[in-house]
Amino acid sequence: MEWALTFAAFVIGSVFGYVGHSVLSRNSKDKSQNKQLEQTQLELSQYKQEVSDHCDEHDKQLAELTSLISKVNQKWHTSASILTSAAADTTSSEAEPIDNHSASIDNAYTKKAPSV
Repeated sequence: MEWALTFAAFVIGSVFGYVGHSVLSRNSKDKSQNKQLEQTQLELSQYKQEVSDHCDEHDKQLAELTSLISKVNQKWHTSASILTSAAADTTSSEAEPIDNHSASIDNAYTKKAPSV
């Protein structure tokens, strides 16, 4: 009878040991998954910050480029105004072209056709 009690205690101990081991390993697995999740969330937040910083830098560069393009556009407009007013002054004086073959070719191409 003593062997039966010993064997029953061994079986009950084995069952409790198995259940305890399962519970403990599940808890440690959950803990490792939680650590992994926290690490992934940290990496994601760092990546979001890097992307945000990159976009901010890109916006600054784009604003600078827009400003430079506006300045160039204003200078072109000013230059075009000066050149067109200078061209209008020279055509209003109706100066005869110098006896030059290229001048006669230019005049041939720039004459307007008579209106009908």
